[in-house]
Amino acid sequence: MDRILSFIVRIVVWLSGFAKPLSRLGLARFESHTQGQPLKILLVGYNGARNTGADARVVALVQQLQQAMGAHTSELTVMTLDMDNVAGYFSKQIKLLHFSTVFVLKLMRACSQHHVAILCEGSTLTPTFAEALCVFFCEAAGVMRRQGKPCMAYGSEVGSLSGWLARLSSDMCRDTYFMVRTEESLRNLQALGLKGHVGTDTAWTFESSADDESWARQCLIQAGWDGKQPLMGVAPLNPFCWPVRPSIGRWLKAQLTRDFSLQYDKFYFFSDSAERRLQFEHYLQAMAAATNKYSKEHDAFVVVLGMEKLDASVCEQLARRLDGKHAIFTSKTNDVFQMTSLLRQLSILLTSRYHASVLSMEKACPIVAVSIDARLNGVMREVELADGYLHHANDEDLENRITNSLRIAGEHEQEISEAIKRHLSEYKRKTKAMSQFFTTWLKTQF
Repeated sequence: MDRILSFIVRIVVWLSGFAKPLSRLGLARFESHTQGQPLKILLVGYNGARNTGADARVVALVQQLQQAMGAHTSELTVMTLDMDNVAGYFSKQIKLLHFSTVFVLKLMRACSQHHVAILCEGSTLTPTFAEALCVFFCEAAGVMRRQGKPCMAYGSEVGSLSGWLARLSSDMCRDTYFMVRTEESLRNLQALGLKGHVGTDTAWTFESSADDESWARQCLIQAGWDGKQPLMGVAPLNPFCWPVRPSIGRWLKAQLTRDFSLQYDKFYFFSDSAERRLQFEHYLQAMAAATNKYSKEHDAFVVVLGMEKLDASVCEQLARRLDGKHAIFTSKTNDVFQMTSLLRQLSILLTSRYHASVLSMEKACPIVAVSIDARLNGVMREVELADGYLHHANDEDLENRITNSLRIAGEHEQEISEAIKRHLSEYKRKTKAMSQFFTTWLKTQF
């Protein structure tokens, strides 16, 4: 069905080329920029799903663009899956545009009514979580190209694509400029025949306030932390339920059985099999056992963090396996500022979520990663932690690997902290350079 969706997108992109002449007849809405008019910029991303990382990226990006461009030269619109879930994230000057997973026509109209599009999701052209997400960004890029409007992918990741998805990306994104996050993404981008250069993630400049930090400490104390114990953070996910794929058959079955446990949204369902369930059990048991050993040896209070709303059930399953004192905090009930402030209280972090590592690095705590994500692999290599502290969810003997890494991290805490601080300053320098490049690039486009 994803492939069928790609054919529909190709047709819609072609039709979008008629928006301008139809607008003259009052049959469509189309925006063309005129000199002296504020630029209408559409931020196309995966916001409003209570994904802490996706929200942090866009909040930070909006701040970066406002600082670089000035408040009166542009009108920024952020696409969101849920208006309530992003309430309070942006100033009143920022417009919000609701969309859903049935996005094709709404996205075409949104692009038609803006002058510039920014693809602002980290997993822009990576099928790890959903091929449909790639198609979504390809449509935005394709409509902007068809209508002769500029489009940029900002701090994006590009995976190793093949087949129909590679062809779609090459066709739709041929005029999109990519500021990718890693050298590996740049190589993958060039293999598609697309253009860009290496930047970094936008979330490095995300800030939590003193009030947020105070709130986090108070919540931890209320949850049982004594205020002195080391805080061990664990940010799990289900590595084996991805990618999400559409299925009419599974949707019909869910309607008949009333079992929606594997439904992501509408026709989209998580991957599932007996083998995947066994792999997840192995992962969960290894994460819990290693956490129990570390928390017992160091008298640590464990903070289980659900970075994505979907991680809430995984956090609960992990917590049931924990022996010592612990608390669960998830983005289902805590916003991006609260989740970030919790991450910045930690003494050590065990994570399978990329943005848990990014947002915790402001306080430079040691990190051990158990990854399914090229982004997490990349950042661990960049901050020189991959050799001793990066593992993969399907590794054999995973429990012992994690346990050894946690022990070594505790012994080399100062060394790790210094490496993180050194790279963090470079990341922040790159984010500033990206916003400067963007403003210069915009001038060449108009």
